Amino acid sequence: MKQTVFSSTIRTLRKKAGFTQADVSNKLNIQRQTYCNYENACRTPPLEIIVALANLYQVSVDYLVLGAKAVQARSSKAILKDKLFDEFSSLSKSGQREVLDFIRFKKYLQTE
Repeated sequence: MKQTVFSSTIRTLRKKAGFTQADVSNKLNIQRQTYCNYENACRTPPLEIIVALANLYQVSVDYLVLGAKAVQARSSKAILKDKLFDEFSSLSKSGQREVLDFIRFKKYLQTE
């Protein structure tokens, strides 16, 4: 079967992380053969698995699906915005309020 950007990317990321296919399948709570089919481009994973893989390797879904060249084409501002949103979303509500208060404070200081 023809290798896809997605299948080659997840294989490369897995090897760089030092994981076996069994390791990744355990982390995703799926059968090893199912994961093997994703790497060999025999099956397309559902969206929740793609998102789980992106989280596992700490990359964007765009990177997994489109590859590095497509991601590089995105503006650095968009990438930063995505990273900031992800980090902000992972905070507790009180943590989010603190971050917003800090941003308002920094903006206030810039206007003086």
